[in-house]
Amino acid sequence: MSGNPRKRNGHRRRLEQQRWRHMQADCYICFRPIDYTLRSPNPYSFVIDETIPLARGGTLTHDNSGPAHRWCNAIKGTHSLAWARDRVAWLIAHGQAPQHDTTPSASTPIRCSNWFGGGE
Repeated sequence: MSGNPRKRNGHRRRLEQQRWRHMQADCYICFRPIDYTLRSPNPYSFVIDETIPLARGGTLTHDNSGPAHRWCNAIKGTHSLAWARDRVAWLIAHGQAPQHDTTPSASTPIRCSNWFGGGE
């Protein structure tokens, strides 16, 4: 059977995603917190990364996976974890990491519109 191994292991991948999401672990590449509420395609959204990539013979197991930001995972690609950690740290230190979204946080008051006469 040919094709993308991630599609063949959908159930196992979902279980690993749930397990890491429940643990609320930091990114294992850059060691920074992950906002598990962010969704794709946000570069800081949560993805599962295989330490030894499936393309290089790795398996989709808990021991061979870790939580990562989408951006960190894209930098890693099929490289080693050590290489990815060095590269991501260099990119962050040189201001080449994507900027975090500046949408209002929960602590920012939400202003209603004038539609119902309640706005300013």
